Amino acid sequence: MPYLLLGAGIGAFIHGFVPTDIISRLAGPDNPLAVPVAAIIGVPIYIRAETMIPIGLALIEKGMSVGAVLALVIGGAGASIPELTLLSSIFKKKLLTAFVATVFSIGVIAGYLANLLTL
Repeated sequence: MPYLLLGAGIGAFIHGFVPTDIISRLAGPDNPLAVPVAAIIGVPIYIRAETMIPIGLALIEKGMSVGAVLALVIGGAGASIPELTLLSSIFKKKLLTAFVATVFSIGVIAGYLANLLTL
């Protein structure tokens, strides 16, 4: 429950204070780099699903493409810094790099597919 409240607070902040034109220009469906950049941003940060729901909704309402939000969620849920720290104790560097690359690739592919399906 606290994560949902945190996400609602961040979502409310985005909805109330972040200008729509900034989000739509940087991460809207017209920017072809929005999806991979969102996946790159998502990979190092830790995003719980219940936190991301209100944040993602606020970002979409402000003009961020559905694909970019999806890439952000997949990146954050799939390979965050805390998770990579734990995995580095059991994976070799090469396998850890392949893991991050796979999560990033899945986020980008899913994001572009979502954008194609929502046009």
